[in-house]
Amino acid sequence: MSETLLREILSEIGGMKQDISGMKQDISEMKQDICEMKQDIQFLKDEQAQIKQAVLETNERVKLLTDRQDNQHAIIDVLSSRSIEHEALLKRAH
Repeated sequence: MSETLLREILSEIGGMKQDISGMKQDISEMKQDICEMKQDIQFLKDEQAQIKQAVLETNERVKLLTDRQDNQHAIIDVLSSRSIEHEALLKRAH
């Protein structure tokens, strides 16, 4: 082989090595990005679980408040009936 051809081959190989080195660097950066994304996803999953728990607790509290409110309405209805009954008795007594 001629010296010129060998130099061209070596030059080409040198360029390929640079390309491979650049690809390795890109792959390394992508691996790091993937690792960060996995951490972000885990963080989001943890937050989602906390939000879900808070929603469930809030729903339970709303249910309790609704039940209490219904109970209070029933009591008010009874008291209102008694009040009307007492008024009627007072009018008859006078």
